[in-house]
Amino acid sequence: MRVKEILRAATQAWSPAMKHPAYLALGTAAQQLDASFNTSAALEIFEMDFADTSMDMKLRGTLPTSNRFHSLIWVAFDMEVKGSSGRLIGGSESGTVSVFSPDAILSAGEDAVIGQSNKHTGPVHTLDYNRFQSNIIASGASDSEIYIWDLNNFSNPMTPGAKSQPAEDVSVVAWNCQVQHILASANPSGKAIVWDLRKNEPIIKISDHSNRMHCSGMLWHPDVATQLLLASEDDRLPVMQMWDLRFATSPLKVLESHTRGILSISWSQADPELLLSSGKDNRILCWNPNTGEVIYELPTANQWCFDVQWCPRNPALLSAASFDGRISVYSVMGGRLQQQQHSTISASFDTSDPFGSGQALPPLQAPQPSVEITIIPPLKKPPKWERRPVGASFAFGGKLVMFESPKVAPQQQPIPRQVHVSQVTTETAFLQRSAELQATLQSRSFSSYCHGKIRSAPSDAEQDIWRFLMVNFEDEARVKFLRLLGFSKDELQRKLISSVVTQNWRDIVQSCELDNWKEALAALLTYANPEAFAPLCDTLGARLQAEGTEKRCLQACLCFICSGNIERLVECWTSQRDCSSPLELEDLVEKVMILRKSIERLRSGEVCVQSSALTEKLIQYSSILASQGSLSSALRYLPDSPDQVHTLIHIYIVTVKLTGELLMISNICMCCEFESLILSLVQRCQLAAADPQTKRKLDDASKRLESLYDKLRDQALSPSILGGLHEISRCVGSRNYQQGLEVHTQVVSSSNFSEISAFMPVLKMLMTIANKLAV
Repeated sequence: MRVKEILRAATQAWSPAMKHPAYLALGTAAQQLDASFNTSAALEIFEMDFADTSMDMKLRGTLPTSNRFHSLIWVAFDMEVKGSSGRLIGGSESGTVSVFSPDAILSAGEDAVIGQSNKHTGPVHTLDYNRFQSNIIASGASDSEIYIWDLNNFSNPMTPGAKSQPAEDVSVVAWNCQVQHILASANPSGKAIVWDLRKNEPIIKISDHSNRMHCSGMLWHPDVATQLLLASEDDRLPVMQMWDLRFATSPLKVLESHTRGILSISWSQADPELLLSSGKDNRILCWNPNTGEVIYELPTANQWCFDVQWCPRNPALLSAASFDGRISVYSVMGGRLQQQQHSTISASFDTSDPFGSGQALPPLQAPQPSVEITIIPPLKKPPKWERRPVGASFAFGGKLVMFESPKVAPQQQPIPRQVHVSQVTTETAFLQRSAELQATLQSRSFSSYCHGKIRSAPSDAEQDIWRFLMVNFEDEARVKFLRLLGFSKDELQRKLISSVVTQNWRDIVQSCELDNWKEALAALLTYANPEAFAPLCDTLGARLQAEGTEKRCLQACLCFICSGNIERLVECWTSQRDCSSPLELEDLVEKVMILRKSIERLRSGEVCVQSSALTEKLIQYSSILASQGSLSSALRYLPDSPDQVHTLIHIYIVTVKLTGELLMISNICMCCEFESLILSLVQRCQLAAADPQTKRKLDDASKRLESLYDKLRDQALSPSILGGLHEISRCVGSRNYQQGLEVHTQVVSSSNFSEISAFMPVLKMLMTIANKLAV
């Protein structure tokens, strides 16, 4: 959108990027007249003041000049060393090249003209400065004249080589952005010449074979040293041609969208994917030269813009000089445009007729100015300067994803951006204890693990709990529980006698003094039968827990350990301990897992605990493990119910996609999804199945699918099989078993049988049963 405007018919030049605030220098344009027919000439400097919400720019300095300008540039000469505002160089219609001091113009001081030369014999159409040495300037004029100027020795210019023949105007000169000794020049006939100043001779010539390429502009690619852009002013060929000097027989790319000749081009130095062009079709287009597409069109008045330039200081701004005597400043970031249509021609004529009778002319019957308000969208893609140069984000699994844009010197080729994924761990003590627990569960060295916990226990109560847990892994556990309580079997036979005779153990646990809880528990250990032992221990533990003190709750935990009641142990422990911290939660999980393994030892089978409190703590425990990067361990502690882990899996999959590790961690997600989906499906089928044969098949299927889970965890399956399994899981989740069987057939027919023979027949059998039972 348009943000500022100046009523001037002028050539333009922005101040260098290091100059603050940004200034725009305007030199009265040669071969143009404004509506007042003024023939004077001046060099003016305007300030870009965005604190002023009006469209006007503030005039900060004016210097009258004897000649009008064909070309004007502002270079950063001496700005870093002396802190000056650089130099303005102007090429005039008379062939004069002049050097001006912006500081003198801004301060209205004397000696604003630092140097002048009349070396050229005709109008100076073009100027450009060297990006590596700001004191080196190139100028192009008529009669194929090109001069190289040194601002430190302005009186003795040099030429890049012999004049090109036949002699013609030099419409544009351009220094290479990557190689400091390479200069290009172009003529209106469409011929471009590349000069090597080390050799003082041309090294290559480029020309369009159609002979319709009347060159109005030429630019080097900001990043690619060998690529050159030419613009055509001819209405028959309104295109821009991208040439690569390595393949200079024909254009590398042609940019076509203008309907009439192109007058000016400008390539953003802040973002090489932004290229401006203005044409005789009254359009200013912004291109992505890499793709050749127009990505933005500026809202302009119905006038030709003969010069467009990006602002070096603020890369979102550009200026456009039009033949109706306006310099407009636009922003490519969008906004609200209020445009008033009016005529400046009528304002140039007086209301009296100087050649008539002296009577006032009747008022001009012109329509009133109309105001149009338009919302201008910004660029569709954020420009390079708006993109974050660095960034970091935490992802699931304790992953820290970082990226940066490496800084590159102008001579070097761009370095591709890199994304770094690292593992962040903050709970090292928690991870160490969790790893020790996991190693114990795998090696089944439970007694030695409990011994270690007894030695490192911070309190006597903690030691008692681990002693009781360790006894569960020994023979004659009830006798050893008695010893831990401080009793022997013979001593108990001499005490609590009526109850022994009547076997009224419920009376003991419900009515005994709680200070005598050890005696009551000892009696149960000695005399209660196995069927009644666990419920009686739970009753005694419940009475102790109801007291609410930490001491009684720890005593209750011992009762629940004796009874093997994991659910009551979790409930009792969490009533006194804050298990929100990782280490406190680790304390609980260690006791729960060891007790669970001891019960499995006694019962010779797996123990399934239906406890919402335990499920909640295990999910919390798994989440902490996952956040520290222990993903495989986290999956082992997840509960069996698929509904309870659905949210965790969903977050996991989404975050994995963001970290760029989709293939490797997605296998674990698929394994987790499959295990939960298959478990749920098997359970539904078992409930619906009536015959024992089907139930046996379902039990066998659960065991045989372990090989599939192992392959998924080990990333041992090909991408095509993974895709098929993912589709099958989607069908199973939606209970569309018929479609799942069709996908199964496709996977089997297109895969290596040895890779899938262990699990694909099982999946088929399971989906067939599910489809038959309609579960």
